Amino acid sequence: MRRDHNARRAAGPGCGAAPPLHLPFPPSEIARLASGYRLDAKERAACAAGARIRNGACTRENLAPILTWKVSDRGRSRPQRNSDEEVADALRIALLAATPRVAVSVLTGLSGVAVPVASAILAAIRPEHYTVIDPRGLKALGCGPLQIGAKASLPLDLYLHYLGFCRDIALRCGVTLQILERALWEWARLSDDGWMPPPRPAARVPGRRPAAGAIDGVRVPIVPSHQDLPLPAI
Repeated sequence: MRRDHNARRAAGPGCGAAPPLHLPFPPSEIARLASGYRLDAKERAACAAGARIRNGACTRENLAPILTWKVSDRGRSRPQRNSDEEVADALRIALLAATPRVAVSVLTGLSGVAVPVASAILAAIRPEHYTVIDPRGLKALGCGPLQIGAKASLPLDLYLHYLGFCRDIALRCGVTLQILERALWEWARLSDDGWMPPPRPAARVPGRRPAAGAIDGVRVPIVPSHQDLPLPAI
């Protein structure tokens, strides 16, 4: 599949296609921060709809709650331009896709669905393998500010870089992607509200190899091909 030619374009102020990312708090804080995250009714409905899609009900009706969760009222009409058959085909192919690149590319082929919205759709359908890319998550990992939405031109490769980093962190810290996502979102919310001091870099952990990311100020290796590893079959 052809690589995204927008990958070299900066997605927003201070954030290029493959920025260095780091976890700004100790891994031991992930569970505590995630516990402060509050699910609203829209997110609960989106998760339930994602489960129905995962079980084979690839319909417009099940896509709608996910769009309601992550797309503004003004942008919600654009996906309606897709036919029922197009929606069903895209959801079915994304569900069965062997790699994140294919899954995201198929969904962004739908009218009104850009990379951020595609990430939300995939996170609702397969939360164990995907995470949502949004301004608060990016800010928490040291990339921002960034305004994203249904019409945003955010490079696919930036999402794959973000997803690969989050997967590595979740694996190393023994948490799910969803728990990590909620911890990042909660950290950014508290930071925005001025309730937390800025993160302090920790001492380097002996034996760690330097690479493109960091946990609590400590550099950790990011495997470039990890973002496109085959996903387990449904």
